Amino acid sequence: MPTTRQYPQEILNWALLSVGMGAVEGAAIAALVKARYTGAAPPLAIDIAIALVMGANAYSNLASFLFAAHQLGRDKIRLTVLWQAIAMFAVLLLALTPDNATGLVLVVLLTIVARVAWVGVITLRAVVWRNNFPSTARARLASKLAALNAIVMATMAFAIGWLLEHRPGALPWLFASAGLIGIVGAWRYLVIRLRGHGLLRERERALKSDGDLKPSVAAFRRVLAADPIYRDYMRSMFVFGSGNLMLPALVLLVAAEKLALPVLWQVALISTVPLLMLPFAVGPWAKFFDRVHIVEFRVVHAWSFVATSAVFFLAAMLSNVWLLGLGSLLLGAGYAGGQLGWNLGHNDFSRPEQAALYMGVHTTLTGVRGLLAPVAGVLLYRVLEVAHHGSGFFALLLPLALNLIGAFSFLAMQRARGQA
Repeated sequence: MPTTRQYPQEILNWALLSVGMGAVEGAAIAALVKARYTGAAPPLAIDIAIALVMGANAYSNLASFLFAAHQLGRDKIRLTVLWQAIAMFAVLLLALTPDNATGLVLVVLLTIVARVAWVGVITLRAVVWRNNFPSTARARLASKLAALNAIVMATMAFAIGWLLEHRPGALPWLFASAGLIGIVGAWRYLVIRLRGHGLLRERERALKSDGDLKPSVAAFRRVLAADPIYRDYMRSMFVFGSGNLMLPALVLLVAAEKLALPVLWQVALISTVPLLMLPFAVGPWAKFFDRVHIVEFRVVHAWSFVATSAVFFLAAMLSNVWLLGLGSLLLGAGYAGGQLGWNLGHNDFSRPEQAALYMGVHTTLTGVRGLLAPVAGVLLYRVLEVAHHGSGFFALLLPLALNLIGAFSFLAMQRARGQA
């Protein structure tokens, strides 16, 4: 099948799958947990569940190097379809979760399954695109899909918020429909043909025996030991990224408990608005990204999250919904720059043959902070609330502090580069 015919098939596939994955968008599922299961489980269990579903998009990356190693020498298209189908079946099963503590556990587990399976899809997608499309087509496809994905995800999140507030009994139908649409998308992906698939699999079988290039924890450690500059960058990213990942769950708790906003508003401010902002903000960030090294990019980008954290804290302290809306717009702008840095930043450190390893280091560390940071944030919030009712919003100072430390750390790296 010629490349020109593959292109629309890719667009259609990811459009259908975005419907399914939009149903497990972090903020929307977290709002569902808060609204649906409060009273059905202890408050601490609700808080932990919120942190786990909000962080799932990040900590699921802990499985990325396993997927990267597992796919070597295997049929890429069939394996992609398998992980797509698993993710969509997990979404479909959300329709069957009951309104009790067992249902809460199932919602968390199914969200995690969907997110982990999606990491497998993304890992394989990189291989398929690299072989089927030239770099210019990949860039065009990626930009279109980013915009499409943001719009579909925002729409699904808004739909979940609206149903939670107005028609909660219809939520099972939404999850069932989203899962089925995604399954259709997965099935349609079987028509995709991977160029040079046979030769690629032969080369990958040889790579399995190369401990220096095969993705593994030991290989990641060797990368960090051999490259002190990248190690410093990863250290700065860990602090900075922990603040970013901690923020949304805290804002949700503040919006729900301190400001008592309707569920639809919670979802709109933490999910819909940032997602819709992303396509508009990614262009300016991309132009800047193309001109500078990733460290210089982070020196500027980090302050977008410092501003976001500061505005959210002021909004909580003053109980000002308008400031919360401004923070939501800034969050979307920060996400847009973060996507570029996350997907492409490692290339400024690695040689071409090391790109997968360097990306593996970044995704694995993202997974670690995605597992720890949201939980730490909500626990701090609840401790402050128990100590003095209404003081939980001060937990927002922690992501602000982490963002500030990260910003100054990037600045120190940039100055060191200038002196080298």
